[in-house]
Amino acid sequence: MLKSIISISLLLLLTACNEESSKPKNNPQDNQEEIALAQSVAISDTQYFRVLSPQTCEQNEKNRFIYQVMHDSYLWANEVPELDYSSHEYNGSQKMLNALKSSKDKFSFIIDAKTAQNFFEEGKNNDLGLGLIVVKLDETNFALVVRFVYPNSPAYKQGVKRGDIIKFVENKTISKETFDDVVNILETQKTIKFSFLQDNNTVIQKSITKKSYDIQTVLYSKMLINRDKSKKVGYLVFQDFIHNANQELDNIFQIFKRNSVNELVLDLRYNGGGVINVANHLASLIGGVNSSEHIFNQIHFNETYSQFNEISYFEKAQTNALNLNRVFVITTEATCSSSELVINALKASANNIEVIQIGEKTCGKPYGYMGSGHFCDKALYAINIESKNGDGVGGYVDGLTPTCLAQDNYFKSFGDTTEDSLAEALNYITYNRCSSKSTSTKLQKATQQTSTLKLPQDGFKRIMNAY
Repeated sequence: MLKSIISISLLLLLTACNEESSKPKNNPQDNQEEIALAQSVAISDTQYFRVLSPQTCEQNEKNRFIYQVMHDSYLWANEVPELDYSSHEYNGSQKMLNALKSSKDKFSFIIDAKTAQNFFEEGKNNDLGLGLIVVKLDETNFALVVRFVYPNSPAYKQGVKRGDIIKFVENKTISKETFDDVVNILETQKTIKFSFLQDNNTVIQKSITKKSYDIQTVLYSKMLINRDKSKKVGYLVFQDFIHNANQELDNIFQIFKRNSVNELVLDLRYNGGGVINVANHLASLIGGVNSSEHIFNQIHFNETYSQFNEISYFEKAQTNALNLNRVFVITTEATCSSSELVINALKASANNIEVIQIGEKTCGKPYGYMGSGHFCDKALYAINIESKNGDGVGGYVDGLTPTCLAQDNYFKSFGDTTEDSLAEALNYITYNRCSSKSTSTKLQKATQQTSTLKLPQDGFKRIMNAY
């Protein structure tokens, strides 16, 4: 299999051998040179599938690499247009990628290779540690609300917490006119002065400096009791499917197992995905003997690489697995990729596990990446696999629909049993049905509303959605 040929983890951010010509597809520009392809498949710093990395870092060479990757291993390679990649119109790598992407693709991206390595492999961020959302204050002004804070991040050390309201960024109000400037400050400035709104309508200023810190993937965990005290409920807020997450998960599930947890509320409301092996490990800890060694995921490449289509399996049941026959998962529009994979994989009929989804519809990403294409100091993550569960079910491009609707009440702390989404899950655990509030027309309309201003959610920001 392909994974025995290459030495890189499979990411679903969710995480060839047939004889082809070594020329690109009928390039319309006769003066463009042929692009040499390797004779064997590999993923390394100098080769991606059969496409060789550029030997120089001129823009034309970088464009050449992106162009051929998209015509070779991209999931929708047969839809990629033929164009002149040497044109001055494509004077940046992102412009080149944008010109080639399928209309189905909201997820392919280019990122600094070191940033990707720090996050996925080493478990480090270099930022403020803030997950943010835009909310409306009045007809013209908006604010940023903190949805989560990474433990041990610069923001955490300054005492910032979930539910805090940011009224000004570098003394700028947050409005339609200033929004692009505010986003640019968040993305590029190292030290940022925030003005936090207080209960008495005054503001307090805090200057926070971006720094490197180790990612704690479990933002919160707690033992709960449902309303009629008939169930022991484990509650877990899990944020990132990265390599160092398995040990954190093992520790938490060991505690849940020791305390005889018989219900689990898995909070993935802001989890944008990551490594597929970690998704498998989490799902296996939930299902245990019910899912042991059943099909976890079916991976499909494009036609060129279809001989590498692969089936992966749930792990053999471990001693700290909960062996649950139902699980509650809290989701929002930020729940993406590997988070959706966990939900979809557990739903397969062979597992006999009921997945009760609470909250909002997910982002809709049944796709992922096999490694990344390295060129110069960048990494190209172009969608090249599609995921389906043991029943062959996938294709959830419009997102996974919740069993019970609930709003994300970011003004209440994780673990607060009156917070809308967690309260809805606990209600279902007690009464085996959605609450009347969940099915109300008013709530249905509220969950469909979108803010006129939204922070960027493209590419890597969908996966690691913090600043």
